[in-house]
Amino acid sequence: MENLVSMRGKQILCDSRIVADKFEKKHTHVAKIIRKLISDFKGDLESPLILKKNRFKGNPEIPLIFKKEGEYRGKKFTYYEMDKEFFSHLAMRFKGEKAFSWQRLFIRDFFRMEQALLRQGNLEWRREREQGKEIHLILTDEIKLFIDYAISQGSQNAKNYYSTITKMQYKALGLIEKNEKIDKEFRNTLDVMDLHILLSSEIIARKALMDGIDKKLHYKDIFQLAKQRVLQYAGLVLIKHTKEIINIK
Repeated sequence: MENLVSMRGKQILCDSRIVADKFEKKHTHVAKIIRKLISDFKGDLESPLILKKNRFKGNPEIPLIFKKEGEYRGKKFTYYEMDKEFFSHLAMRFKGEKAFSWQRLFIRDFFRMEQALLRQGNLEWRREREQGKEIHLILTDEIKLFIDYAISQGSQNAKNYYSTITKMQYKALGLIEKNEKIDKEFRNTLDVMDLHILLSSEIIARKALMDGIDKKLHYKDIFQLAKQRVLQYAGLVLIKHTKEIINIK
């Protein structure tokens, strides 16, 4: 059986043209119902991204739907791609046993694609996690070299650099708040993107520590070098910065 839904990046969507075909409705009729639903959700009918997920705490999520432009026999027309929630609202407008059967098939296809996306995400996460373990072990070994170096220069609290360097990176990348405690399982709570960003940051921190030792800098200056490079990296990958990130001590 053909796919009723498709993947758009990390989004699972169905096409209003396919909906019209399977529910045996004219697409103009389906599009009219969609526009009414958009209006009910207080969406912008002129926007390409008409409705979007509202992921701020305390506010419910609303359906996701995209407006697209197509062409048939030289004439342009509008069609829509929608997520499972919006499709469910749309399908409820169609009555009859056949309509109910197609509704179930669409929902089943959404579920099948969601499971595939979940499996893909888990595989990516496991790969990043295993790679992260290796990189973190190397970083830990090089922090030990840095600690020995700091002790040789008279540092009395050099062993604190294990947690200080780790927290410095977490704060810079916005993974924790300024004074937040780090649970031993914290890394396991990160998603694929955060893990990837953290691994890159650890490679940068490692390089800074080794560069500072090679140049025979003072251990405090080496830490500041590592912090500066991590913050520069954070400035490239993070959309938003806060004063807490800039003022890490």
